[in-house]
Amino acid sequence: MLPKHPISQTKFHSVFIALSITFLMLSGCILPSSVASTTVPPTATQLLINPQAASPTANAPLATATLLPPSPTAIVPLPTATLVIQPSATFAVLPTATETLIPPSPTPEPTATSEAAGNQIIFTRGSTAAVVSGAVRHGQVVEYTIDANATQPMILRLDSTVGDVYLGVIDPNGDVMLAPTKKWTYWQWRLPFTGRYRIQIYGGAGPEDYQMTVKVARLAYFPPGYDTVTLLGTTVNGYVLSYAMTCNEGQTMAVRLDLPSSSAYLDVFGLVTGALLLPSDKENAWSGTLPATQPYVIEVIPNGGNVVNFSLTVTCH
Repeated sequence: MLPKHPISQTKFHSVFIALSITFLMLSGCILPSSVASTTVPPTATQLLINPQAASPTANAPLATATLLPPSPTAIVPLPTATLVIQPSATFAVLPTATETLIPPSPTPEPTATSEAAGNQIIFTRGSTAAVVSGAVRHGQVVEYTIDANATQPMILRLDSTVGDVYLGVIDPNGDVMLAPTKKWTYWQWRLPFTGRYRIQIYGGAGPEDYQMTVKVARLAYFPPGYDTVTLLGTTVNGYVLSYAMTCNEGQTMAVRLDLPSSSAYLDVFGLVTGALLLPSDKENAWSGTLPATQPYVIEVIPNGGNVVNFSLTVTCH
């Protein structure tokens, strides 16, 4: 029998051999799949935010990317395009005027006399003026009516044998526009309403004959975008033909008639401020700086009460 090695004969040697055999057995085992699956796969949010945060393992399914809702964005509405129209002189806003007696322009009056049917004044077609005459007793009131439109200028002139008769005007609403207590025989104003106006003639101390001229100017306008307009007309029955155009303070107005002054001439005045060109000058053209924003009346006066066809050019700039 062989002799035993000293180390193999110890307890330590026996324990060491047992541990070695156990280690070799354990290292050859394969971990079960349940252990490998304990790794937590990255979430979809992690992949979207930081793709390098985790890599999918062989046993973990790839995460499906989730579409994130967009952040709310303030919607700014597009500005609506505004059509800007360059205003012409005719659209000026008129200041409130204080009623003032303006001396009448010495305009030659029509020689023909218009009829007032039932004391209603009706202009001959194409005309802007009429003349009525009659007699009034002491304390009597003679009344005429006339239909006119808002913003039209009305011009009244009353002549009498003694000069002791006076004007009164009442608007379509029944309000007094001109009181007879003022004792005016000339009046011009921009009408506030469309409707029927009452023109009154008040008798004085005794009976008296009178003649009244009534003019309601025809409104004229500049075409949009233009500062010049040409007006064609006829002096019907040899009557003065009146136009009204609103222009602004400081603008330059130029007026030209295409007829020689021997045939017709001009009268130009502001409805509030008065005369700019007197008819006694017998001019067929005028130009000047306007003193105020107001309607301006331009009258074509036929020489000798003749019927003439004309072309009238007006500029405001």
